[in-house]
Order: sequence, then C-alpha cells, then structure tokens
Amino acid sequence: MPFKFFFKVVVISLSLLSSAHATSSPEDELVATVKIVLRKSFNTDWEGLEQLPKIKWAPLPPTMLQNCLPDGGCFTRQGTATIGGRNLMVIATGARTIVSNLYFRNMTAPFGEAAVVAALKQAGFSTDLARCPVKNGIGGTNWYRLKSTSTNPGYLSIQSSCNGRPCEGFTLTQGEDLPRLQPNQLRLYSEQCSGTVSDRKPVSTVMPHEQLAQMLVALLPPATGPALYDWKTLPNLASSAQWFGAPKKGDLSYKGDPNPWMLTGTVTFSGRQVSLLASGSPTQVKTIYFDESGQHPSGEDVLGRLRTQGQDVRLARCGPVYTESTNNWYSVTSVKSRPVMLRQSLHYDGKQVSDSYELRLDATLPKRDPRDRDPGVGGCKE
Repeated sequence: MPFKFFFKVVVISLSLLSSAHATSSPEDELVATVKIVLRKSFNTDWEGLEQLPKIKWAPLPPTMLQNCLPDGGCFTRQGTATIGGRNLMVIATGARTIVSNLYFRNMTAPFGEAAVVAALKQAGFSTDLARCPVKNGIGGTNWYRLKSTSTNPGYLSIQSSCNGRPCEGFTLTQGEDLPRLQPNQLRLYSEQCSGTVSDRKPVSTVMPHEQLAQMLVALLPPATGPALYDWKTLPNLASSAQWFGAPKKGDLSYKGDPNPWMLTGTVTFSGRQVSLLASGSPTQVKTIYFDESGQHPSGEDVLGRLRTQGQDVRLARCGPVYTESTNNWYSVTSVKSRPVMLRQSLHYDGKQVSDSYELRLDATLPKRDPRDRDPGVGGCKE
C-alpha cells in the first residue's frame, strides 16, 4: 500500500473517531441516563438502578427512613456518579418496592441548563417548560415535562440557584403528574410559563390549609336558612370541589356513620389532593368528610384560619390518646351560620402530617368512646 494512501486512511479514521467522541458531550451523557430511566422497559424497582451506567450505588436493600420525605418517599438509596467528567451525588427515593425520584447534585463544573435542554431535544424529547420562577422571585428551579415516542413521560427539574447562590441540581420524576410543591414554594413558582416573565402568576398566593378553611366556611348552613341543605345545593357551595355522579345508598358503618346515602368527590388545594365524602338522608346532607391523600409539613393551623374568618372555634371533646395522632372535636359557631361540629384528625409522621376532617352539619357528636376526654381532663386541650 502506498505510504500516502495509508497516511490518508489513518487521518480519516482518526478524524471519524475524534468526531464520534466529540458528540458525546457531558450533557449528552447526563441525558443518556435520563433516557434509560424513562424508557418503557426500565425496571423501576430498587435493583433496577443497577442498569444505570456511571453510577455506583450503596448496597441493597434501600434504607427505610424513620420520617418520610416531602416527595412521599419513605425509602432511599444513595450513590455517586461520574458523568461527563463531573462528580455527582445521587439519591433515589421511593416506596418499599418502587423508585419514584432520582436526585443529582453536581459538585463540580456545571453542565448548564441550556446545554442540557438542547441535549434532551437532540435525544428526541419534547421539553415543555411546565413550572418556572415568578418574576423577581427567589425560586431557582425550572421543571421540564419530558415526552418521547420511545419513553414513558416524566419531569426533569433543573436547579441553578440556591438562595441566590449558583448551584446545580437535577431531579428526575417518572409519571404524568407534575411533582407537588411544598406550601412555602407556592408563591415562588408559576405554571404559566409559555409567555413572558411578567405574565407568570404564582401557583397560589393562598396556602392549602387556608383554602381548606375557606371551603369549610362555605359549606356551613347560613343562619337564616334551613338547618340542613339538600343534595342539589352541595355542589354549588364549593365550586372547586368535584363530585362524582349523584348520591346513592351506601354502607358507612366503617366510619361509624349511620347515614344511608353518600356521595364521593375530590378537591385539590394547590396540588394537595383531598378525598371528599358526603353522607345524609335521601334528601339532606348531614356530614362531609375530608381526607388528605398525602402528607405535608406540620405546623399549619386550620382552626386558626377559621377564627380569622369570624368563626368561634372551641374544643368540645378529645379522642383517645395516641402517640402519633390526635382526634379532637370542636364546636364551630358564628352569627352568620348555624352551629356545627368539626372533628380534626392529625396523623403525624415525623415532621410530616396528614389531615382528616369530619364536618357534622347537624351539630351532633358521635357516640362517646370510653377513652374520650372532656376539655381540661387527662391532658385534653387544643
């Protein structure tokens, strides 16, 4: 083979190798991990994490947490990764048998948000900006809705600021639903991101527990009207609630509720999902139940919000003593509404809590449990 021809072949081969290597940028390597997690064949249990290249995981089983995380995960598995020459800390969170979220914290040179989004598009993803900081806010994270023909849907959040300081983190969440914000984030972010920055309105300026209190007040029978309202009136009192079908006969003995008719529904308070159940006679609504589907940070004061809306809320009875929950009854009265009884049940999980409420429009209390306590007795206090 002539030397000149051999030399040209070598040069061309090296050029091709160099070009192929150049296409594998740091952001491409990160996106490759995203694509593996979202692909339809990905094994979403804890062992499935071993499929991810460049990540070294702590040994199985995952760690069970004493207190579940705000994302709902009660199990975690930590790891370290070297992706595109960057060193990252990785944490997977989820339930006992399934992984729901992957957190990446970049400890070295940033990938850059624009570069990562461009790489996602190059890999075949649509990248709709689903959540973004409001104008002049301190939020430093954008959430992108990811979809492609070869993967399951998901979200990638990219954090570029930590309380005003540069930082970089990524959170990959599987599924159709936009991850829920914490209450203190609702004012900082918008889900109207397609227009200009000035068009971005906060997800909510009213906290979820404030919205719950507003709905409770809206459901109170007015002082000038009948003591109980009919089933047709119920949907008109709280427009944010969605009721399913028409009331029907049902057995609510598991709740200790003798009412023979029921109607189920749901309501969402700034991403916080609450199941609804109304019970009563064939013609009148007597009781309405609120059961939170998840958890939220403790410290909210629904009763306090009722008081700011003109309601006189007084402790009427305390339920049995439990270490991780309280079940107390309160009388709720005002000059504008008829008196009712309200049960507040708080179920604690470390610093997280889930709420349940039972609103008795006929102002009755259930049959007394022998373990129930009166105010001021046996530690019964608000």
